[in-house]
Amino acid sequence: MGAFGRAWRREIAFLGSSPWDLGVVVVGPLLLLVVMGWLFMAGSARHLPIAVVDADHSALSRQLVRNLEASDTVRIAAQPASLPEAFSLARRGEVWAVVYVPIGAQRDAVAGTGATITVHDNASYYSLGALASRGVGTAVTALSAQLAPRLQRIHNLPSVRVTAPAVQSTVLFNPGLSYEWFLEALIQPGVLHLMMSCAIVAAIGREFRDATFSAWIRGAGEIVPALLGKLAPYVLVFTAWNLAGTAWLCGFRGWGVHGSLFLLIAGQFLMYAAYAALAAVVTAGVRDIPTALSAAAVYGGPAITFSDATLPTLTAPLFTRALSNLLPFTSYVRLQMEQMFMGSPGADSLRWLGVLALFSAVLFPAACLLLRKPARAAA
Repeated sequence: MGAFGRAWRREIAFLGSSPWDLGVVVVGPLLLLVVMGWLFMAGSARHLPIAVVDADHSALSRQLVRNLEASDTVRIAAQPASLPEAFSLARRGEVWAVVYVPIGAQRDAVAGTGATITVHDNASYYSLGALASRGVGTAVTALSAQLAPRLQRIHNLPSVRVTAPAVQSTVLFNPGLSYEWFLEALIQPGVLHLMMSCAIVAAIGREFRDATFSAWIRGAGEIVPALLGKLAPYVLVFTAWNLAGTAWLCGFRGWGVHGSLFLLIAGQFLMYAAYAALAAVVTAGVRDIPTALSAAAVYGGPAITFSDATLPTLTAPLFTRALSNLLPFTSYVRLQMEQMFMGSPGADSLRWLGVLALFSAVLFPAACLLLRKPARAAA
C-alpha cells in the first residue's frame, strides 16, 4: 500500500483516538439525518391560515368559503370586512394569503364575462405563500362544477352563459409539494458536504499546526498517494452517510429513485471528492485551521441557495450564475433532480458527472502543487 496505506491507517488511528474529530465524522452526520428525518416527517404544509374578504356576499362567494373550509391545504383564520384589515393580518404573520371576492363576482359569472377573484399571497415567505395560493386556486377551480347547474336553474340560462372562475395548475415530479421529498433530499448533501470540508480542513491543518507533516508525507514523491490516503476515509464515510439518507427517503419513506440509482451514487461520490479536493486546496494554501474553516464556510454555506434548486439563477446577474456554476454542489443537485425526482434518461445526466469529475481533476493536482514546498522541507 505504501504512502497511501500509511496515510489511510494513520488517519483512521487518529480518528479513533480523537472523540471530537470522530464526532464530526460519525455523530454529526447521524444527528443531521435523524433531526432532518423527524422535522420533515409530516411531508407537506397543511391548513395554512388565510383571510377571506367577501365583498360580494353571494352564492358564489359562500360556496368559495365552503370550498376553502374543506381544503387540506388552507384554513380560513379570519374574515375581515376590508382589504386593509386583511393586509394588517398578513403583516403580523397571522395569515399567509388574502382572498378577495369583489362586488359583482357572481353577476359577472352569470353574465358570462368571467369573475375575478384575487389572491394576495405572502411572497416574502415564498414557499408558504405559493402553497396557500395553490390551495385557494384549487378551491376556486371547483366552483365551476358546483355553481354552474344552480345558476342555470335560477336564471334559466344556457350553460354557455355561465362562466365561473377557472384556475388550472399541474405540478410535475412532486405533486404533493412535499417538503420531505424536496427539502430533506436537498439539505442532506448540502450540510454533509460542509461537515466533510470542515473535517478535512482539521485533518490537513493539524499537520501544519502540530509540525507532523513529515510523518504524513515523507517526500515530494509521496504527495499524491499520501493526500489520497488522507482524503479517502472522509469521502467514503460521508458518501455512505448520504447513501443512508437516500435509503431513508427513497426506501423506508417510499419516495423511490425515478431514474438511475447508479448515476445518483456516482454523483454523490464525485461531489464529495470534489469538495474534499477543494478543502485540501484551501488548507494547503493558507496553512491555518481557523482561516481555512472560514473559507470552507464561505464556499460551502451558500451552496444550497445558489444551487438553482430553491431560488432560480436562470436570469440572475452574470456573477450569480458564474458563482452557481463554480460550486460542485450545483452540478450534483442538477443530477439529483434528474435522476431522483424526474426520471430523466441517464445520458442526460452524464454531463453533470463529467463536471463533477472535472472539479476533482483540477483541484486535486492544485492541492498537490501547494503541498510540494512543505513536503520538500519535511524531506
